Amino acid sequence: MKKLTPFGVLLIFGLIGLLTKDFGLWFAFGLVAFIAVGVAQNRRGGSKTPAEGDDEKEG
Repeated sequence: MKKLTPFGVLLIFGLIGLLTKDFGLWFAFGLVAFIAVGVAQNRRGGSKTPAEGDDEKEG
């Protein structure tokens, strides 16, 4: 697994909730982790395509 997606984090927390029979608590933690992972990946990764003003001019 190269990168853990926010949906994967939510799925893991949901599975833990089902196994411990306390789904509501773990699903709430999963939602918080879902948002945290999404924000962290957007900050770290950034945009892979160059913006319009970032073109290098030849000459």
